[in-house]
Amino acid sequence: MKHLARHLPHYLPLLGIFAAGVLAFYVSSYDRIFQTGVAIAVAVSYVAWGIVHHYLHRDLYLAVVIEYIAVAALGLVLVFSLVLRS
Repeated sequence: MKHLARHLPHYLPLLGIFAAGVLAFYVSSYDRIFQTGVAIAVAVSYVAWGIVHHYLHRDLYLAVVIEYIAVAALGLVLVFSLVLRS
């Protein structure tokens, strides 16, 4: 529980990023292009959050950055496959 309390100030902005993304995605359900932009913005924000988080904890390595980029790219592929289908 101590670990969660220590990291809570870092994870709340991440939850905010995802919550804002889901809300924007839902509100713009009529506009696929805007949804695509929202998905890209959430992915970029996720990568930026991960870099800042690990920098502050002094465990930022290239492998960590690549992992965040890979997870964001996978998320984008999933969202694009749903949004941009015919």
